[in-house]
Amino acid sequence: MIAAESKLRLLSSNIFNCRISFNPCKLSQNEIMSRMNELPVDIDFDIKTNKEGNLFVFSKVQINNQDDADFGYSIFASGATLFTFMEGTDDKEKKILIGSAVNISITNLRNFICNATSYYPLGSFSFHSIDMNALFESKAKKKEKLNKPDLI
Repeated sequence: MIAAESKLRLLSSNIFNCRISFNPCKLSQNEIMSRMNELPVDIDFDIKTNKEGNLFVFSKVQINNQDDADFGYSIFASGATLFTFMEGTDDKEKKILIGSAVNISITNLRNFICNATSYYPLGSFSFHSIDMNALFESKAKKKEKLNKPDLI
């Protein structure tokens, strides 16, 4: 099957900040990686546009990224992914494509983390698949909470 070209065009994907460290412990490699796969994956993102109509997705991923991490990898990675839309893409289509842009941005961070950790003692680490609907709902609730005035 021939894939149709998307109206969302990826222009660039860049890593802005990254901290990955290995925390040695007495557990076996299999036990460590099993525990790593059970850890929560903290993801945040923000979406911005400029006057030219470009779409910027800023995203970050944190896993086991606390000062007292005592096993496996401690991971923090953030980046920006730049997109544009094909000429003639209407606002309704753009709104739908934003979800794909966020997914692509997170996938780029996942790939970066997987490649970077391949040079570490435990080998490549890739976090679990993300429920994008739940992520968008969580982001909307967070924004709603931030925009609510405090009632006393």
